[in-house]
Amino acid sequence: MKSRLTIIIFLLLELLSITEIRPQERNYYPPPMKIDVGSFTMPFNKINGEGGLLSQFSWTYEYTGNTGDIAFNWPMDVWKSNMLYQIFNPVVLDDNGIIDQFGKKQVMGATGSNKTTNFSANYWAMETRRYRPSHVTVDGLPLDPPYRWYVDPKLKSDIKIEFEDICPEFGMRSHAEIIAFSNPNHRDYFIWKVTHKFTGEVRAPNNLTTLRDTLPDQTINCWFPIAFSFGPTKGGTRQTIGSYGYEAEDDLDSWFKRKSELVPNRSRDTLYVAYYWDSKRPGGAKYPNNSTDDTGDPDRTNGFLYSTQIPGYTLLYADKSANEKTDDPSQPYSMPHANIDPDIWGRTGPATKLTYRGDDSRGRFPLDPVTAGIQTQPGKGPMRFITTGPYQLTKNEAEHRADSVTFVYAIGVGGINRHLADSIGRAWFNGEITDQQKKDWILKGVDSLWKTMDKANWAWNRYINNQPIPSPPPPPDIEVNSGPGVITVKWSYPEDAYYQDAETGVDDWYAWRVYRKKGALLVNDPLDEYSSEEWKLVYETTNRSITQYVDKDVVRGVDYYYAVTAVDNGSQNTFGIYPGQKLESSRFVNRSQLPAVAFKPGLSESNKVRVVPNPATTAAGGALNAGSPDKISFFNLPVKCTLRIYTETGDLVKTIAHYGSGDEEWNQRTDSNQYVTSGIYILAVTDCEGLNGEKLDNQLVKFIIVR
Repeated sequence: MKSRLTIIIFLLLELLSITEIRPQERNYYPPPMKIDVGSFTMPFNKINGEGGLLSQFSWTYEYTGNTGDIAFNWPMDVWKSNMLYQIFNPVVLDDNGIIDQFGKKQVMGATGSNKTTNFSANYWAMETRRYRPSHVTVDGLPLDPPYRWYVDPKLKSDIKIEFEDICPEFGMRSHAEIIAFSNPNHRDYFIWKVTHKFTGEVRAPNNLTTLRDTLPDQTINCWFPIAFSFGPTKGGTRQTIGSYGYEAEDDLDSWFKRKSELVPNRSRDTLYVAYYWDSKRPGGAKYPNNSTDDTGDPDRTNGFLYSTQIPGYTLLYADKSANEKTDDPSQPYSMPHANIDPDIWGRTGPATKLTYRGDDSRGRFPLDPVTAGIQTQPGKGPMRFITTGPYQLTKNEAEHRADSVTFVYAIGVGGINRHLADSIGRAWFNGEITDQQKKDWILKGVDSLWKTMDKANWAWNRYINNQPIPSPPPPPDIEVNSGPGVITVKWSYPEDAYYQDAETGVDDWYAWRVYRKKGALLVNDPLDEYSSEEWKLVYETTNRSITQYVDKDVVRGVDYYYAVTAVDNGSQNTFGIYPGQKLESSRFVNRSQLPAVAFKPGLSESNKVRVVPNPATTAAGGALNAGSPDKISFFNLPVKCTLRIYTETGDLVKTIAHYGSGDEEWNQRTDSNQYVTSGIYILAVTDCEGLNGEKLDNQLVKFIIVR
């Protein structure tokens, strides 16, 4: 018989498994992490990156082959909203430099010195969420992998990512903590808190040797520049010149300062904001309106502006000193400009540190480099640093002393909305407004960025004072299933605690909402044939027990995507920016990223098979199959049959085993995954059976493909 203690332990373990609370452990070989709780998505795979946090070349974006897909997307449901995103975080020493582990003095920029780079990987990493990611299933196929990180319902943000680097060149251990929120007012930014500690370590503890593992005791004087370097044109450039630029070649960086409207009484009442925007690419091809001004990356067929995002960041907090842990509103020291090429990759020597500090001829707070006369046109890889310092840090083992300093930044995006990007772009394309007016409209996004930064300022002020930030309900798990003439969407919470407000524990659930997108998954995808299809609210219920929606307003053979959100009643949001506001969970996080397609049940008769469209042309395919113009549909099929597609000369190109519905789709690819060419094709419908297994006649259907 089990002891009472054993039974109690067993029950506790069972309870922990139900709520998915697991020990919060540092992972020294971590899986990828991702911020995706709001309006943007950004992975943190820095364990495999090109350097640590405290580094000149430290970035968290990734290429996927030659597609140019960059991981930072805002807003994440719009086609080609991807942006370049890099982190540059060097340490800048004064002229005294640093004494290395061999007792030799190293000065920044000296010949043979590598004192601005760090090629070590993260030492450890960890991700924690308030709720686990939603489970999403489409036609029985699960779309989300098993969650491998941690869940903590008491977390004060929707997600927290942590990691540490060891920078051997400076003997610095850096700890980063990144938080983000799903609250609709706080979805467009994340907060980055970093602490740099002068431990003297020259390698990570798991790589220690017995020889000179730390720097000797000493005091250093240093500045901490950081550039969250964005290229808002990454996706748009592909549309204007036909290829991806490598380092945001036509973007400019600048800055502004503004008094806080949401936290006016804080000692740091004014924020300095660095930002980036898409400027004109020199020597571009003319548009139909005879302009070569591709500011905003206008579409070459209708003028839609792809690159209206204004990404940027601001300093929210800086230690006064290693010994005084209060905010120093006199920081930042400077906001210098630099380019990857030529300033960083193309220039070495002591002058480089002056650029990082803002103490060169450009000044501490220069305007954008074109307006300031530094450049005549945008340069490759623009960076706008926010530099803090100078700081004095001491390492003394006998005193168990390792000084540190902490900084907090908000990183986010603003911009004019998609409808303005369309109307302004079309007006310019049609010659109704000038190049300058188009540019002025795009730069109105700076005001949007400011509101984002000030909301982050408000949230951080509450966060550090242990005051709650209103949280919407979590998004539910969803299941989407294609059906005969309908598509069914089901949703559920894993436990009743999800109905309770995350901060107060009060049940404040109000409604379920179902959204749908027709055609392609992303808004403004050319596969939608410029049909302006958007995500639309198609169903809402305030009845908690209704957890299913049968969508009958669907067209057979057309792709549909769904998302389900939860809304609270606003009763627990008395302390928000907008007291009493109903809050809705993010529509982005549980989208069904595979299409569901309504079909007709298979027939128990033959000789009624149709090929749609026929002829299959790009225009016809786009009109009938928005989002999938290469799709050809075979309708009125028997319950069971084999489909074989032949060329006019009798060559077999594709075989499809069909069962169940009366519909089948073909993407014009052969069995060897090659697109077929234009021509006449024969569909042979053979081995036909009805619902009860009765044999049916075969059928041949001729159709035409024009590619």
